[in-house]
Amino acid sequence: MGIGGLSYWDRSFAMADLGRQSEARGLDWSYDVAADADGNPRKDFQLIYSAAKVGAGTYKLSFTGRATLAAGGAGTVQNATYDSASNTSKADLVLGSDAIGNVWLAFNDTFRTAASAKGDGLTNIHLWRPGYATDGSALFTTEFLSAMKKFKVVRGMDFLSANTNAQSNWQERTRPTFFGLTGNKGQSWELLVALANAADRDVWLNVPVKADDDYIRKLAQLVKFGSDGNLPYTSTQAKPVYPPLMAGLKVYLEYGNEIWNPGAGFLGFGWALELANANKDNITHPIAFDGAQTDQYIALRRWIAYRSASIGLAFRGVFGDAAMMATVRPILAGQVGDGNLYLSLGLQWAQAFYGHVRQTAPGNPVAHKPSDLWYGGGGAAYYDGSIDPKDATGATLDAYFASLPTPTFAITSTVDSIWMHAYGLKYVAYEGGPGPGGSALGSATGAALSPTFNNDPRMKDRMLIAQDIWDRIGGDELVYYVYSSSAPWSFTNELVQQVVSDTSSVKLQAIDAINAKAKPAVALGSMVPGAVYLKNAASQTIGSDAAGWALNGTAYLLRPSAANSSPYILVPIRTASAGSYKISLNIGASVTGSVALFVNGDSQGKINLVPDASNTAAASSKVTVTLPAGLSVLRLDTPQGSGDIFVKDVVVE
Repeated sequence: MGIGGLSYWDRSFAMADLGRQSEARGLDWSYDVAADADGNPRKDFQLIYSAAKVGAGTYKLSFTGRATLAAGGAGTVQNATYDSASNTSKADLVLGSDAIGNVWLAFNDTFRTAASAKGDGLTNIHLWRPGYATDGSALFTTEFLSAMKKFKVVRGMDFLSANTNAQSNWQERTRPTFFGLTGNKGQSWELLVALANAADRDVWLNVPVKADDDYIRKLAQLVKFGSDGNLPYTSTQAKPVYPPLMAGLKVYLEYGNEIWNPGAGFLGFGWALELANANKDNITHPIAFDGAQTDQYIALRRWIAYRSASIGLAFRGVFGDAAMMATVRPILAGQVGDGNLYLSLGLQWAQAFYGHVRQTAPGNPVAHKPSDLWYGGGGAAYYDGSIDPKDATGATLDAYFASLPTPTFAITSTVDSIWMHAYGLKYVAYEGGPGPGGSALGSATGAALSPTFNNDPRMKDRMLIAQDIWDRIGGDELVYYVYSSSAPWSFTNELVQQVVSDTSSVKLQAIDAINAKAKPAVALGSMVPGAVYLKNAASQTIGSDAAGWALNGTAYLLRPSAANSSPYILVPIRTASAGSYKISLNIGASVTGSVALFVNGDSQGKINLVPDASNTAAASSKVTVTLPAGLSVLRLDTPQGSGDIFVKDVVVE
């Protein structure tokens, strides 16, 4: 599940300390509070702590310094005290009933210290929700943790403001002591790790696009060893100030978020393109190892793969080889359905560069397959209906749910699944789920009606159907978007104003049902032993030359020549049981040469082509391979020979 950024309006009710979700404003409601490096106001201010609905009860306020307090919008301030010895103030904010709309506290005549001038602000501000300890022993609300525990992984993309996070060096990061809204910088890594620990769930990190190598290494150390709030530890500590990720939990690593997306608000695209352009002509850089790149967008695709891989390698250096993929899980994220070739070109470049030891610049000291670099990858997994639900009742809404999800969801997911498995990776969607009236229809123009769609009882059944499609095409992790955020994608019930984190919306009921049922068997690929006829649509074969079919459409064309070459075919197959199998080709032309065979990303040698005198069908040599039970993807790659190769069938015995 993706989680949003903390704010006083987001309806997540995530933090036990409501101050973590509050915003300091000037007494004139301006945004200028002369904040210090940790966000603490340096002048008199007002603290907005809710703009939605906040529950009745007694909230415990404390801060360092002293001030004259007044409640705004609702409630009263009671039992205010000041301890001069510790320079600490405490008070109760009492709400006699639930409050709706903007509510705030005013802090007048502030003194940070006994010796400071009046009006210089406060520090160490906390506003604890009713029923929670004031010693910080509970960071997150009980209901929010219950919601997070419905999922396997917590993704912090919005929590970390990945789309606008311009941090490049460690000194720029948000520290865990920061107070209030963090804006474009996002929350601290320590807080996200603390959430994963409290919920006992894996964590998904979105590494800032411009983060330098030192930043990434320190982030890896923070996850493994914890931090003192400023710097990460470099070894295990008996009592870390901010603990590391708990043993047994996994960390997923993504480079930025949707760096392929040039849309408004996705600043990572421009930053990554600038970095790619800075290196595309440098033949000592990995993205130009085979020559200067004239196409900046090809360079961008390589840069995304390069930086995604280097993040994983940096974590490998801190965690060690044994932790890779078991604990540390780097992700190669691209556009859905291999859109604009972000996945395929990235994978092909990674195999070409990292697949060989290179002693000269750009160096590569250890050969790595793509599956050594990444745990998995893929595009988003959003789905919608084919009917635009212009109203919330009647036949239009019936038709909308009947068409949810559209066939496009299965088609694009299948493409990404085949690409990932062809290189030995898991198929993982960085985000997805239903987007009624939202992204899956191209915009959020129907956002005002989306809560109605989201909380229609039919949504649960349609989500179960979509999850089954995902499972049957070989999907691994589908990260749903988003717990509490914009209406089209929110998993909370926005038809009802709540005062605690939602744990029972229709979408969350769907997640409960998904967790409770058995996962269906994978149905992608042709069952073998047998011959896989490549022109059969059910085989879902993908090649680089869509127009390369020949022999009256009965075979697939592979050209050994560099010009107009078609260097690969991907063939998904399924086996009932693991074991030793033999693979050969039926070809439709007289040719000599070979085709490299890969199974799930592992090289199996070459299939030697044998000419056939009749020039209508020919059988190649047989290569013995070991196949696991279930889905595998064969890759026929790097054709070599005396002429065009027309592959008709892949035969598995």
